[in-house]
Order: sequence, then structure tokens, then C-alpha cells
Amino acid sequence: MTKPAYAAGQAWTYRARPGEETSRVAIRRIDQEPEDGEVFHISILGVKLRNHRIEGGVQPAMNHAAVSRTTLVASLLEPDGTADADESWRDGYAVWRQAYDNGDAGVFDLSIPEILGYIEMVVAASGELR
Repeated sequence: MTKPAYAAGQAWTYRARPGEETSRVAIRRIDQEPEDGEVFHISILGVKLRNHRIEGGVQPAMNHAAVSRTTLVASLLEPDGTADADESWRDGYAVWRQAYDNGDAGVFDLSIPEILGYIEMVVAASGELR
């Protein structure tokens, strides 16, 4: 079985959550890590991520997530052109990189919808603004 040819700069459709069918995954960067092997840095665009910490309570993108090939294989469906040129993912990558190098961050191996649900759960647990 051949590995899918994932590359930085690609956009993909994926098995999206209901109501987010037009969202896309952008592969921003691929790193090789001694402990985790291939680490894909992605943005998940066009989502409705619940986040009480922002005005309106809905975040339209998750600019950075570090994921395994397992995540991509379980989630991605079809290539959908070239990723946008938005560089806002770099801030999240820098935070992740420092935490990862310090042993305080890891790599998701969940499906993309599961990652989004997990992030919503963590944000909700941080306390609703009243």
C-alpha cells in the first residue's frame, strides 16, 4: 500500500463535521521528529469552532494543529488545490514548537472532527465568560 503524497501547500477536503462541509484542511509544513516521525502542521479553515473567549462565540478557523499521518489518512478525502497564503498559522506553530521541544506538547493522532471536538471541550472547560 502506498502512502498518500501529502505536501506543504496543499488544500484538502476532509470528513467534516455536520454543517462544516465546505471547510478545508491546508497543509502548512511537514517536520521530521525523532520521536514522532512525520508531523504535519495544518490549518482547519471554514469551521464553526465554539469559543466563548472571542466575540460572537464562534471561531472560523483553527490556524495550527500538529497532526500525525494517521490523522490525515483517517480524515482527508480529496486534494482541493493550493492552500491559501495566510501566515497566521506560524504563531501557533512557534508556540507548539517551543512546547514540543520542552516536552510539553505532542502530536494529535485523532481524526480532524475529533480534534475540533477536543479543542471545544478544552476551551469550554476553561470557563464561560459571563
